[in-house]
Amino acid sequence: MEQEAPKEFYEYDPEKRALAKRYEKVKLILEPISGTLVPIVASLGLLFSGYSTKLVQYFTTATGSYWATLALYVIAFVIFLQLVEAPLSFYSGFIIDHSFHLSTQKAQDWLIDELKGLGIATLFGVVAGLIVYYLIMTTALWWLVAAILFAAFSIMISIILPYVLLPIFYKVTPMTDSSLKDSLLQMSSKAGAKNMDRVLVADESKKSVRANAFFSGIGGSKAIVLFDTLLNGFTRREVVTVVAHELGHYVNKDIWKEAVLSGLLAIPPFFLADYILRNWAASLALNGIADPAGIPLIFATLAGVNFIIQPISNGISRVVERQADEFALRAADDPEAQASAEKRLADLSLAADTPSRAVEVFFYTHPPSSRRIRLAEDWKKRNNK
Repeated sequence: MEQEAPKEFYEYDPEKRALAKRYEKVKLILEPISGTLVPIVASLGLLFSGYSTKLVQYFTTATGSYWATLALYVIAFVIFLQLVEAPLSFYSGFIIDHSFHLSTQKAQDWLIDELKGLGIATLFGVVAGLIVYYLIMTTALWWLVAAILFAAFSIMISIILPYVLLPIFYKVTPMTDSSLKDSLLQMSSKAGAKNMDRVLVADESKKSVRANAFFSGIGGSKAIVLFDTLLNGFTRREVVTVVAHELGHYVNKDIWKEAVLSGLLAIPPFFLADYILRNWAASLALNGIADPAGIPLIFATLAGVNFIIQPISNGISRVVERQADEFALRAADDPEAQASAEKRLADLSLAADTPSRAVEVFFYTHPPSSRRIRLAEDWKKRNNK
């Protein structure tokens, strides 16, 4: 059955707006609990119960190697956190999203994605653990070097995303609509994204109804990635404005800005973890600052401090996103389609259009849709469109 073409200009669905308010309330409760509180409590419980030390002793006896013990401990710790978080993650990311008709994924596919994520997290966790503990053993400023490497890691993820990570979770294919592809590439070239020739489509429809697009990579790894839900559920003009927003991130070098920000914001939690380990290692039954049994403390400190300073990182993110919206208005020159796309995106993902100021400040990485729509409408008036 052929899918009905989307209306040229979308208006909010009142039922979707009511659902969005309910969905936001549920997520505001579940996500901080499952994503921050539960892993912090579980990590500290592992540490203060003495099981963290016992686990290190077991691996040390079995391997006789500090580095093998460290690697095995990281693997065990990552799996432990995954198991602890699994019930709430399943409820929040699968049960709730299905009840609000946001998810299209089968339970077995959700589980497969979780296992894939666990494998990737374990791999990166082992590498990160070995590097961090090598730094701990070699320099008193390990916390500063670790923060710098954290920034470099975020750039590396952007480079490998379209070629390594994305295909693990999605079927990624070249865009077949040559006319739209040419339009997007021409807009990109005109705006300053030179040598961009790859436009990819990811099958998000197998997972959810949400729509998105993003630019990824630097140098020769550049690519435009669109979800098939965006192509199938939005008008051509809306697709262009969404890509123009992502183009703004690329041209404004937001990948580099976010890397610097990530590094700066990683300094306080790493520094605090270093301070706690140096002053209370003995009280925590740790065999010095480089004892792998202290990993739960480092993790809990990172998670806790990052949650506390979330309003700062989110505030900067909202500024960056507004700049990308302004760029899209100049690049696509289509404020009506941009406002329409924002309404359609908000209804698809059940995003609240007018959250309270406190919720926006603490939890929103993007301006709410009402502000983004007003930006487009004001731009239209100023430019007599």
